[in-house]
Amino acid sequence: MSHSEPALDLKQAALLVIDVQCGAFDGRLCPPMPDGDALLSACRSALDWARQQRVPVFWIQHSEPGGPMDGPGFDIDPRLNPAAEEPRFTKTVPNAFEETSLAHALQQAGRTQPILIGLQSDCCIEASARGAVALGLQAWLVPDAHHTWPDRGLSAEALRDQVSQALAQAGVPLIPLTQLTHLA
Repeated sequence: MSHSEPALDLKQAALLVIDVQCGAFDGRLCPPMPDGDALLSACRSALDWARQQRVPVFWIQHSEPGGPMDGPGFDIDPRLNPAAEEPRFTKTVPNAFEETSLAHALQQAGRTQPILIGLQSDCCIEASARGAVALGLQAWLVPDAHHTWPDRGLSAEALRDQVSQALAQAGVPLIPLTQLTHLA
């Protein structure tokens, strides 16, 4: 991290787990997420760290009537073991801050540094990171704990990395999972 980038303050941090729902992995209505097990493992590591550090966890679930994120596909993947006391927000648009009370909940919790992980890099992750910045929040992105599907002639990994770099250029600091999980 360069000196010009802000420091992550654990007292201001909140972990946002975006759209890590069964519909991304079950193959019912869309191809299963490439490297889904690796993404879930990275998300579990980030969740374990957040819970150990008492960084609040906020779950965002995309609702897509008739699509992959509907019915059983709407459920958060049980391998992430969401805790009952961790708040959930339902969205119908890519930006998790639009048409939800997420910004208000972060404000009520005194949290101004959301850390984003989950799906889909080139849609909801990117839109939510940009939405957080537009609200004056210092969003952070864990570049190895978000993912997508191949698109536009790019592999899923290349597209994910492209989104990470575009967000970094837009002022969203990147914090790799190994760096994040060593913060105390």
